[in-house]
Amino acid sequence: MTNSGKSPTEQTLLTALAQGDESALRQIFDRYYNGLLGAVFRIVPDEDTCQDLVQEVFVELWRKRADLDIHTSLQAYLRRAAVNRALNHLKTQRRIQLQESDDWATTVDTSPSDIRQLEKQESLEAALHKAIELLPEKCRLVFSLSRFEHMSHREIAAQLDISVKTIENQITKAMKLLREVLLHSRDLSPVVIWILNYWWGHRG
Repeated sequence: MTNSGKSPTEQTLLTALAQGDESALRQIFDRYYNGLLGAVFRIVPDEDTCQDLVQEVFVELWRKRADLDIHTSLQAYLRRAAVNRALNHLKTQRRIQLQESDDWATTVDTSPSDIRQLEKQESLEAALHKAIELLPEKCRLVFSLSRFEHMSHREIAAQLDISVKTIENQITKAMKLLREVLLHSRDLSPVVIWILNYWWGHRG
């Protein structure tokens, strides 16, 4: 890549990356690594594990460089990938813990209610992610930027070049559709309602 003295745009980096330019990967890594590390650490508070998970994000970015299909910003794409890896790591750890609980049932003091609580939590996470993926594309994008990337309505409007009113309408639509989908899960309903109300109360 040529260096004009200015920081390359995300699109410039992505174009170079798709062409197999390793220096583009290095620049992307240097630009976003610390931010991704912080995002993952909030979910998995273990420094070594966080470093491994974030490094895996960049390995996957390089592996898929020629076929990337990014609808948001590169930063948002990488952050979502890192958060997903962190959540998947937690799920894997929970499955291991549950398996160990079964294997050591006679010696480990894990109550049936604790196990049921873990299972419900996993079911809730799965239901939420599945419901969000069922949202219309534009609605899903706006909702994800708001709730997972912690962007304000004004920031989303500027990034997507649409009005703040449109953002508000899309968030309202997302909340309504999520309620309709998730409330079919009877056991999860009270928790889901609380989470959706919390999200709605913290809109910005």
